[in-house]
Amino acid sequence: MAKKIICMLLALSMMLTMLAACNNEPVVDETPDDGQQQEDIQDNDEVEEPFDSTLKLVVDGVSDYVIVRGENAYVSEVTASTELQKYLKQISGVEIPIVTDSTEPVAKEIVVGKTNREADGEFNRDELGKEGFIIKSTGSKLWLVGGELRGTLYSVYSFLEEYLGVRYYTSTVEKVPEMKTIELDKIEENKQIPVFTARLSDWLPKNPEWSVKQKINDNTHVKLSEEVGGGIAYPGQNHSGEFVHSMQFFVPYSQYKDTHPEYFAVDKNGNIRENGNWTQTCLSNPDVLQITIDGVRKMLAEKPYVNYISVSENDNHDTCQCEKCAQTDAEEGGHAGTMLRFVNAIADNIKDDYPDVMIDALAYFATIDAPTITKPRENVIVRMAPIEQCIVHGTEECQEWWKSEYTGKSTYQMLKEWSDVGCELFIWDYSNNFAESTLPWPSLYPLKEDCKMYADHNVTGIFFQGNSYSVTGEFGELRCYLLAKLFWNPYMSDEEFEYHINDFLEGFYGEGWQHIRAYMDSLMKAVEGKHMSMNPDAEDIFDMGYDRDATKPLPEELTADHFINPENYDWSPYYEYYTKLKPGIKEFIDEAYANFEAAEALAKDQAELDRIKKTKIQVGTLEISYLQKLSIRGNFLQLCKNFFNGNDDYTQDEITNIRNEFLQFAMDIHKKIITDAGSVLFDEMKKYGVGANPASTNLSHSKEEADLSAIPEEWIPWH
Repeated sequence: MAKKIICMLLALSMMLTMLAACNNEPVVDETPDDGQQQEDIQDNDEVEEPFDSTLKLVVDGVSDYVIVRGENAYVSEVTASTELQKYLKQISGVEIPIVTDSTEPVAKEIVVGKTNREADGEFNRDELGKEGFIIKSTGSKLWLVGGELRGTLYSVYSFLEEYLGVRYYTSTVEKVPEMKTIELDKIEENKQIPVFTARLSDWLPKNPEWSVKQKINDNTHVKLSEEVGGGIAYPGQNHSGEFVHSMQFFVPYSQYKDTHPEYFAVDKNGNIRENGNWTQTCLSNPDVLQITIDGVRKMLAEKPYVNYISVSENDNHDTCQCEKCAQTDAEEGGHAGTMLRFVNAIADNIKDDYPDVMIDALAYFATIDAPTITKPRENVIVRMAPIEQCIVHGTEECQEWWKSEYTGKSTYQMLKEWSDVGCELFIWDYSNNFAESTLPWPSLYPLKEDCKMYADHNVTGIFFQGNSYSVTGEFGELRCYLLAKLFWNPYMSDEEFEYHINDFLEGFYGEGWQHIRAYMDSLMKAVEGKHMSMNPDAEDIFDMGYDRDATKPLPEELTADHFINPENYDWSPYYEYYTKLKPGIKEFIDEAYANFEAAEALAKDQAELDRIKKTKIQVGTLEISYLQKLSIRGNFLQLCKNFFNGNDDYTQDEITNIRNEFLQFAMDIHKKIITDAGSVLFDEMKKYGVGANPASTNLSHSKEEADLSAIPEEWIPWH
């Protein structure tokens, strides 16, 4: 009987363990130590754990484990072991010692990176590449191993996140649980290999530590040191000249316009399509090709660390229409063929001397469509930049709304055609409102749909351009977080995506996060059925049309004195009297403020409160646009006309003078309403650094110099 009871208890224990494993939650053992715990690491090898035992990394503030790294570990693997040690100490209070694989193996080891222990790990390293990794356990050993360049470091951060509940929300906001006991069920092999080999984003503020924790390998916009494995590197750290639109860098118009005008794009009449230093070049000119080859080689000689080098057109629609370019364009079905012949020649020239360098060509505007003849060389990538896609819907879903003016095709159709070419394909996507960056921006859900679409079409590199010129007052932090998750796992489910949204909101904004989620949901509902590009203003995002009604009764009886001495009266009931904005926008703003204020009331500390208030700036920005749209002048004009129409008590000249002065009063009221709101918003933006590059805490003007009746974007410096 006793034996049967013991068997039942063991079965129950295994079921509980399996349930905990399904939830990926650490099992915290609160029972007292049985007194048999080993007293030092040297006795560790005497304990034999069953193969399917739980991993008791820390028990009641004591650990028998050691962290093992290779004697000659790669520098980023050294970082991985010390980061693991640091976080485990933050979680449990225990500093687990780090040893190298030159020591004798013991039973309880956390093996980090490439070591001489790997024969016992039962995993295949060959398929991991530079960044893939495996998390697993065998017996009482935990394995955190990956590609030596960055994979092992990623395995450590992923283990902490997936199994211990650590979160890296931003560079300054993390969640690190506290537990005296860290006990995990057996971990079956958790293997992760990136879909996108290049994962880049340029949202501000740029931070290397956060980038590594989120597996962003962008070493162009963020400086990733050797200690974290470096990253994907272009020659420069900017958008213009060295990362993209590089022909202005290789063949500057200011340098050659007088001596060699033939180097530059012309129209059908032979006139240079002048556009300052961004004037396009003639890609059929052999001297332009040689100058560019020389420039590429010079750049590679000076910056041998680069992986990619951009050879791409300048940022405008112009193309050369000389006889040779026009002939090639006609043969190829568009200007992309002319561009690829030029880029291929450069790729051929450098491939033997720089076999690991890829030439980055741009499919953009006139080069967006795949050519019919020329294919990219093996050392050429094509970076497609679909600049006109809808930001409220996924690109595949929204094929009918926008078609290229050059091809008549949708972005999805052109992506599919480039994918069918079979070349290495990168994407330059857009995740910021480039017209008014602090407005509400309903673009979260298409991020998921488009990342999956890109993965389905063999895209290997992904870059989402964000707000690189100023700190956002919108959901920029959330968007960065979600993009990082999608870059690593573009095939996540809808449920997982929603989890990441809510988890971030709770971790970043605190107990009041559900009020902010309610605001986000109302924002998405407000734009249902709309289409918009990446440059919308408030009227594009929200319906700000007028409902006109001249039949309503007056709030109070008006007299001539109202118009002669208007400063003596309250005119607020008449701001929207005849031309009220359509129902919805004012109610949306009021509800948004209510949600943010409810969240503020639940903030546990000043840091949380500041994050909520900073994000609320988007509502203030929208309110400024709403106030600008109010037709106060028109309403007052109509009121004045109606009152004096057929009035014989005043001459026509007197009525004209009264009306002109009254309308000036109306315009002064309207401007004061906007500037008062703008003054409050300016102070908030100043306080929280919104609209400022992190290198400077100032907006582009002092408050006295700024036109507070203008949209807030005009207060923000682009560079």
